[in-house]
Amino acid sequence: MSWKALICPAVLVLSACSDSTDPDPTPRRPLKAVLFPYIPDSAGDSFASLEQRLEADFEQAHPDIDLDVVFDLNQDVYDLDDGGKLNRLLGAQAEAAQVVEVDTLVLGSLAAKGWIQPVTLEPGVMHPAAEEAVRIDGANYGVPTYLCTYVVYSRTSAVRSATDSTSLVRILREAAPGKRPLATNFDSSWTLPSTYLDAWLDTHPGDALASAISLPLDPPTVSALSEVVDSCSLEAGVNPCLDGSYADNTVAEEAFAKEQANGFMGYTERLFYILQAQPTMPLPEVVSVPLGAGSAPAVFVDALVVNANCTGTCAEDARAFTSFMQTPETRSLIAFSKDAPQGTRPRYLLQANRAFYQQEPARSDPMYQQYADILSGARPYPNQRFPENRKALRAALLEALGD
Repeated sequence: MSWKALICPAVLVLSACSDSTDPDPTPRRPLKAVLFPYIPDSAGDSFASLEQRLEADFEQAHPDIDLDVVFDLNQDVYDLDDGGKLNRLLGAQAEAAQVVEVDTLVLGSLAAKGWIQPVTLEPGVMHPAAEEAVRIDGANYGVPTYLCTYVVYSRTSAVRSATDSTSLVRILREAAPGKRPLATNFDSSWTLPSTYLDAWLDTHPGDALASAISLPLDPPTVSALSEVVDSCSLEAGVNPCLDGSYADNTVAEEAFAKEQANGFMGYTERLFYILQAQPTMPLPEVVSVPLGAGSAPAVFVDALVVNANCTGTCAEDARAFTSFMQTPETRSLIAFSKDAPQGTRPRYLLQANRAFYQQEPARSDPMYQQYADILSGARPYPNQRFPENRKALRAALLEALGD
């Protein structure tokens, strides 16, 4: 929270407030934005530098707005309970924010509860999957910021020829026989079901992904996915990818970085932690992880949503902020850790804005150009029904995968 917020706290109905000692008689309108906290903290300062940089850049263009940017891992932006965290952030009390960055997996639930409002989205600016992810019944309910997809990092260029789960596991086993082929974390009621959906799309690339949410499980998908899951195990009955051994911190990333595993599966931004564990290692190979009988990337989409109570001038200010946040310049600031000291490694976050990849420094970055290729033809995860069905999916998957 900025010092300004301590003087003039963000409230939902924007009102004039000022310090009586301030020589500037013009009151500034407070605007609070709670942004997705699950990104690398490049500067190692709990995002203080990034908060300050975003506030300063925005306020330079909008001096009449007092922006308060919040990154807080204690803010559970997946909590959909009435009276829960998202309800309070998108409510009308002092804790509320005008703009919140969320995973579009929960977008349909937020819209159905009436907590967010439709927004204007300029067509063609964002990746097509991102545009689809924020659309519900013909209306846009979010401004896309990040994309996120499961990839596999490997030291062997042979991984580029992996076309399905069988070939992926074979390549990873042959890369360094005797070592764990793959390190990753499946131990989550969000991760395992979403991995299954990705595998389902790999197996049924032409079908609607939303149908994969319903039970029963698809046998061909489970069969293919089980090969990848089983590749984490070096001894019968022990699978660190499923039993919670890799669930905390960056254990799986470190295992790959220290060559204890031949591959790592996760989101692109986990490369930040891999290189943090082993700064001198060469950049790895990366491909969309084939989890099924083929390879067709599914992408999560994060987006900025606007509190339904934010109307009039508040809505105009929120729109100014979401426009600022979607520009290639702002996306580059975040992606390349420009809030941190010079020389800090990128965050390796996928960006929804298509122009980002065509401009420097992304245009010359070897990893971001590979990421751009991976995103070609990607389909978004459904923005409805996943939160309500994830636990049942996980239970069925654990039984089917033999854990």
